[in-house]
Amino acid sequence: MDGFLISARPLPGQRLELIFRNGSTAVINMKRRVGTVRFARIADEAVFASAKAEGDKVVWTDGKNPFAVYCTELLDAMMMD
Repeated sequence: MDGFLISARPLPGQRLELIFRNGSTAVINMKRRVGTVRFARIADEAVFASAKAEGDKVVWTDGKNPFAVYCTELLDAMMMD
Protein backbone atom coordinates (compact mmCIF):
# COMPACT_ATOMS: atom_id res chain seq x y z
CA MET A 1 0.00 0.00 0.00
CA ASP A 2 1.31 3.42 -0.94
CA GLY A 3 -0.27 5.21 2.03
CA PHE A 4 -2.27 8.38 2.17
CA LEU A 5 0.64 10.83 2.20
CA ILE A 6 1.78 12.14 -1.19
CA SER A 7 4.52 14.56 -0.19
CA ALA A 8 6.25 16.28 2.69
CA ARG A 9 7.77 19.64 1.86
CA PRO A 10 10.01 21.56 4.25
CA LEU A 11 9.14 25.25 4.48
CA PRO A 12 11.04 28.20 5.99
CA GLY A 13 10.86 28.58 9.76
CA GLN A 14 10.97 24.82 10.40
CA ARG A 15 7.48 24.30 9.08
CA LEU A 16 6.46 21.18 7.22
CA GLU A 17 3.76 20.95 4.57
CA LEU A 18 2.04 17.59 4.21
CA ILE A 19 0.01 16.85 1.09
CA PHE A 20 -2.44 13.96 1.24
CA ARG A 21 -3.83 11.72 -1.46
CA ASN A 22 -7.34 13.15 -0.93
CA GLY A 23 -6.12 16.66 -1.81
CA SER A 24 -5.92 17.98 1.74
CA THR A 25 -2.85 19.77 3.03
CA ALA A 26 -1.55 20.54 6.50
CA VAL A 27 1.24 22.88 7.54
CA ILE A 28 2.88 21.92 10.80
CA ASN A 29 5.08 24.31 12.74
CA MET A 30 7.92 22.10 13.99
CA LYS A 31 9.93 24.92 15.58
CA ARG A 32 9.03 23.99 19.16
CA ARG A 33 9.16 20.26 18.45
CA VAL A 34 12.77 20.20 17.24
CA GLY A 35 13.80 21.30 20.73
CA THR A 36 12.46 18.06 22.23
CA VAL A 37 14.28 14.77 22.63
CA ARG A 38 11.90 13.08 20.18
CA PHE A 39 12.64 15.47 17.30
CA ALA A 40 16.17 16.68 18.16
CA ARG A 41 17.61 14.76 15.18
CA ILE A 42 15.87 17.11 12.74
CA ALA A 43 16.88 20.38 14.46
CA ASP A 44 19.71 20.88 11.95
CA GLU A 45 18.31 22.81 8.97
CA ALA A 46 20.01 20.57 6.40
CA VAL A 47 18.50 17.47 7.98
CA PHE A 48 15.09 19.14 8.28
CA ALA A 49 15.27 20.03 4.58
CA SER A 50 15.72 16.34 3.68
CA ALA A 51 12.10 15.52 4.58
CA LYS A 52 10.26 13.25 2.17
CA ALA A 53 7.06 11.24 2.25
CA GLU A 54 7.25 7.47 2.33
CA GLY A 55 3.85 5.82 2.58
CA ASP A 56 2.28 7.08 5.81
CA LYS A 57 5.56 8.43 7.21
CA VAL A 58 7.81 11.43 6.85
CA VAL A 59 11.46 10.44 6.69
CA TRP A 60 14.48 12.65 7.28
CA THR A 61 18.12 11.64 6.93
CA ASP A 62 21.49 13.04 7.88
CA GLY A 63 23.03 11.08 5.04
CA LYS A 64 23.54 7.97 7.15
CA ASN A 65 20.68 7.44 9.55
CA PRO A 66 17.04 7.84 8.57
CA PHE A 67 14.54 9.18 11.09
CA ALA A 68 10.88 8.36 10.39
CA VAL A 69 7.70 9.66 11.98
CA TYR A 70 4.16 8.61 11.10
CA CYS A 71 2.17 11.56 9.79
CA THR A 72 -0.55 10.86 12.37
CA GLU A 73 1.99 11.73 15.10
CA LEU A 74 2.84 14.94 13.27
CA LEU A 75 -0.85 15.83 12.96
CA ASP A 76 -1.33 15.14 16.68
CA ALA A 77 1.59 17.49 17.38
CA MET A 78 -0.04 20.15 15.23
CA MET A 79 -3.24 19.95 17.26
CA MET A 80 -1.28 20.63 20.46
CA ASP A 81 -0.07 24.05 19.28
